[in-house]
Amino acid sequence: MFHYMSLIIPIAVLLPNLFFFGTPPRNSPATMDAKENMFYKIAEGIGRLGVFVLPIFSTIHKDKPYEVLAIIGMFVFLLLYYVGWIRYFRKEREYKLLYSSMIGIPVPLAISPILYFFCASIVLHSSLFFLSSLILAIGHIPSSLNIYYRINNDKV
Repeated sequence: MFHYMSLIIPIAVLLPNLFFFGTPPRNSPATMDAKENMFYKIAEGIGRLGVFVLPIFSTIHKDKPYEVLAIIGMFVFLLLYYVGWIRYFRKEREYKLLYSSMIGIPVPLAISPILYFFCASIVLHSSLFFLSSLILAIGHIPSSLNIYYRINNDKV
């Protein structure tokens, strides 16, 4: 059975990215893509596919206290994610802001959606969604941290 309302979970993360495609970052280094680790790239792609497709097969649960806590966690991590994107757009789309720390969190635009998806796996009661989130984390966070360290060490 398909649960189209569950698609709100990945759509909420995709929304800021739609603006990103229309307005690319300024001062983007030309050599960044060449230095990406293929393992991380593949893991990120597999995880991304899972978190964007699997919600359609699960319904959102919000009756038990732990489900409500997971929804609150989703809201907090999504808010952090949106604040990072707002910072990026307000400061004229500077490339390094995609990877800069925020409130002491390195690469918040990579970490916050992963935590959001982990919370969503609880609400969806989906171990496959959790596994997809974990695979996405294995690919996305190290890749983002790599760029973060290169930007901060001026090795871009």
